[in-house]
Amino acid sequence: MAFRPLGFGFELKTPLGLAESKSRIRECKQTWYDPSDGPRGFVLGRFICLWNSIVDSQGPMLIGWIHDDGMGCRIAGRSGSDINGMLYLGLVGALLPVIAVGLFRDGRMGLSGAIMLALCAAALILLLWNASRERRAGLALADFLELTLGSNARHEFGRPPVS
Repeated sequence: MAFRPLGFGFELKTPLGLAESKSRIRECKQTWYDPSDGPRGFVLGRFICLWNSIVDSQGPMLIGWIHDDGMGCRIAGRSGSDINGMLYLGLVGALLPVIAVGLFRDGRMGLSGAIMLALCAAALILLLWNASRERRAGLALADFLELTLGSNARHEFGRPPVS
């Protein structure tokens, strides 16, 4: 299984134009404060961001770009279990070596500091691995786009063609 903590990549093509595609997405998604679960989010220019629940902001998320290809439009992006949380964890992971070098350079890196940094690094790795394992949670949002725009999406969880 591939390591993809930021979800899986998807791409879908539709014969609908750019304006019609954006309009359909806006019409079919739920309002931000609708109490029932379902796709909600925003389309800002060519950027699309969808999530699944009003309560669980760290739940499945889809982000992507809408491209006009002349014969309709194409939406490409990523969908996964918690993309915004994984971006924050990636930032923290990038800062851990900086903190370690600073502590070592100042002579404040004792055994307890090294143990704490090692535990933080291990927790970071486990959280990223779990997000990679749970990336299928974003499939519902990719399916929502597929149904809304009447097209077939390409992604790693794609269904085989029906014969």
